Amino acid sequence: MNTFTYAPVAYWIPLLPFLGFLVLALLNPLFKGRSGGWFATLVMALVAFLASGVFLEALRAAPHWRLVGGEAELVRPALSGFPFRFEWPWLQIHGETGISLVVYIDQMAAAVTAMVAWASFFIHLFSIGYMDGEERYPTFFAYLELFTAAMLAFVMAGNFFHALLAWEVMGLMSYLLIGFFFKKASARQAMKKAFITTKFADLGFMLGLFWLYKELGTLDLVKVAAMAGQLAAGVALAIGLLLFLAAVGKSAQFPLHVWLLDAMEGPTPVSAMIHAATMVAAGVYLMARFYPVLEAGHALSYLAWIGAITALFAAVLGAAFADVKKILAWSTVSQLGYMFLGLGVFGWAAALFHLLAHAFFKALLFLGSGSMIHGAKTQDIFEMNRLARYMPITYATFLIGAAALMGLPPFAGFWSKDLILHAALAHAPFLWLLGITGAFFTAFYTTRMILIAFHHPSLPSPWKKAPWNRGCPALNLGPEDCPPDPAPPADHRPHESEPVMTLALLGLAAFSLAVGLWGSPLFGPGLLGFLYEGAKPELLPAGELLGGYAIGTGVALAGLLLAVGLYLRDPLTQRLPDPVVAALQRRLYIDEFYYQVVGRVAQWPTELLWLFDTYVVDLFVDLVGYLTYVVGQALRGLQSGRFATYALYLVLGALALVLGGVRW
Repeated sequence: MNTFTYAPVAYWIPLLPFLGFLVLALLNPLFKGRSGGWFATLVMALVAFLASGVFLEALRAAPHWRLVGGEAELVRPALSGFPFRFEWPWLQIHGETGISLVVYIDQMAAAVTAMVAWASFFIHLFSIGYMDGEERYPTFFAYLELFTAAMLAFVMAGNFFHALLAWEVMGLMSYLLIGFFFKKASARQAMKKAFITTKFADLGFMLGLFWLYKELGTLDLVKVAAMAGQLAAGVALAIGLLLFLAAVGKSAQFPLHVWLLDAMEGPTPVSAMIHAATMVAAGVYLMARFYPVLEAGHALSYLAWIGAITALFAAVLGAAFADVKKILAWSTVSQLGYMFLGLGVFGWAAALFHLLAHAFFKALLFLGSGSMIHGAKTQDIFEMNRLARYMPITYATFLIGAAALMGLPPFAGFWSKDLILHAALAHAPFLWLLGITGAFFTAFYTTRMILIAFHHPSLPSPWKKAPWNRGCPALNLGPEDCPPDPAPPADHRPHESEPVMTLALLGLAAFSLAVGLWGSPLFGPGLLGFLYEGAKPELLPAGELLGGYAIGTGVALAGLLLAVGLYLRDPLTQRLPDPVVAALQRRLYIDEFYYQVVGRVAQWPTELLWLFDTYVVDLFVDLVGYLTYVVGQALRGLQSGRFATYALYLVLGALALVLGGVRW
């Protein structure tokens, strides 16, 4: 008796949300009330079910390892037919091979596909309540469906050409979702900023792919990995850096991080999608897929340096903000930096472990912030008014996500981030120092956020009163286009979110805990043994990691205690000079530099083209028109409409012919 297998129907995983998008987009008026949200969520429930089935099949078929004497030992090799690969002819012209449509599922693709499906399901579920009453309610869910479909197609693509197509659809959907509240000038500006920044980076993806195809003659994922060693070191380095440029833009690494904070202009579930389950994770995943090319070009050190700098830079800035979503946005930039650091210092499986763990606990934190905003009617942590006493479920689940973010045991970030720092200490001690310092600031700003939002009464926000924050300088908007959000009414009492929202928080909290524990050394090879890279995974016994775990925990506790000492009693006192605070809250003026300097320089060619168009093209066109007018005026007299005049022309013409003929 044949048993049903999920892998052969894996193509339905991205196809179902795409079909859901079509239904919601084309039949939009038919969805009344919350029906559009429930329809999209049911589609995602089916997708999560299929993704889980494929993941379990991959788990059974993948090689099984165990740890013996500090070394990984193969218990059972991969089953026949794994990794799963399904291929269909596509783009065949006049019998040429063309580019095949390939679904490829190995350990990494199976794990990330399951993560995206489940995280997206919980985000859809939360959005049913959070977006209730908003204009274009079904449209919002249509956008979420297509966003999810694009990420799933990207992860499962066995050909980098198709990965590029899905990558660009993700960029389009981020543009539409960030600007969902397009009536606000800040939302319109933020959507353009995100689109232009990431499209600039995407040029690197396209150029790198074209160059890779020129060198190897294929964009098939498996063939590229096998043939990467044939590339000359300089060529591999150049291709690797072009592809890394794409990842820097998509995953908001320094110096192309500027778009991510302003992506908070979209609805909060969009922030969870972008920052956790889909878009920003795509850059890390892309680098993991191109790992053989990066190794061949010795480009990994660039990933490590950019990642470490970004991890520290964003963690420091996170401590200077009052908008809960923007604090979490800085944490996303920082945590992505740790992932690139891990990839760069050969903590390959650790980086992917952190990607999976971060997806769940960051989605939990963003949806938790949405619940806080929903209940408190403000995004400013100073105005939130002791939420712990009014929102117990939100508080408890937010603490789980926050502990994971800070790296406190036994939560997810403790196991994943400390593995990356262990690899950094072994290969690049200075980068480890940057990373561990970033961990200190992560614990500091996270504790600050919790103390002020959940334990302090509502206070006048110093963020809104600061003279250097009039308008939105990072969006190049003045106070008239970007007024501050109003404070909640004085008589407003926060309230817990409805069950459909808290259920999503509880689900994400459970997944965050489960993924973290599965990747810990408490369960042997676990997740790291599944996510191996190469012939043998690097599995470390718990004893070798104890020192790193102790240091990481001590640093996190130091940041936590410092925040408690500074903010438990007196959160409003400004402890740094105005110029320093202004620089931090203005994001070190990097965004303004791009607008005022880079933007102006970029406008010079357009101004030259305008001058050429005005004084060359327009003058030429005007000259042609004027000459036509003059000739027309000269010839119009020939058309008088008088018979006598026409008879005279005939006589004169005939006379000219006769005289000409005689002369001839």
